[in-house]
Amino acid sequence: MSIHMIAFDLDGTLLNDAKELAPATITTLQQLAARDVQLVLCTGRPINAIWRYLALLELTGVNNYVVTFNGALVQQVATKKILAQHSLTKQSLTPLVEFAQQVNWPLDVLDFEQVYPLTELAPSLYQQMNPNLKFIPQTFTSLPNDLNYSKAVVAADHERLVQGQLQLPAQLATTFNVASSRTNLLEFSPTTVTKATALDVLLQRFGWQRANLMAFGDQLNDLSMLQAAGVGVAMSNGVPEIKAAAERITTVNNDQDGVARFLQDYFNL
Repeated sequence: MSIHMIAFDLDGTLLNDAKELAPATITTLQQLAARDVQLVLCTGRPINAIWRYLALLELTGVNNYVVTFNGALVQQVATKKILAQHSLTKQSLTPLVEFAQQVNWPLDVLDFEQVYPLTELAPSLYQQMNPNLKFIPQTFTSLPNDLNYSKAVVAADHERLVQGQLQLPAQLATTFNVASSRTNLLEFSPTTVTKATALDVLLQRFGWQRANLMAFGDQLNDLSMLQAAGVGVAMSNGVPEIKAAAERITTVNNDQDGVARFLQDYFNL
């Protein structure tokens, strides 16, 4: 079956190490868009944090869609109309906060607009990673009970993350979808949320099958969409688990136009 939709992770995949879109990447994706291939950015960030990438790729129209918060939100880009949304309650986050206290983890809780660093826990690296997001430090007690939360993240040095994960209770592993998007970041989302299930919403909207999907990724939070896609492509700089699960692997990494070069060869651009 032919490929009608291509999904792209951002960091370590579509973006180079300077967090920029290389000229070859922009040109290649615009060529595919001109062939009516549906291009979808799939990220853990909110739409406002990736708007400049959408604008550079000319993906800001009413026929463009984006997957944000690792699949918790699917939106039409131009209007920001929500097609699908999954969320966490404050109550569901309570066991995670208690565990973070036990293992000295920081924790940032996100709704669909801003970030709440929990001030009673260890200092977090998340604001350094995402300086353009809106941060409102809070205690967990002071967080509103009636908000819909998209996810909670642990942003800490790799050693601290690993040590905490070794003690992660089975309850938390089944209560949340736990995924890593980089070596110093662990994300806790609703169990119903993956990039694959979010892309299913868009495939159904267009009347396409998973076989019509190509997906690119480099980290464990990309695993679901690479496994679901008709053509799952791991970056050469990806983690071993991603490479093992992928049907194809790029010949060069994200800093060497890996996605663009793969697409040029695959589609004979």
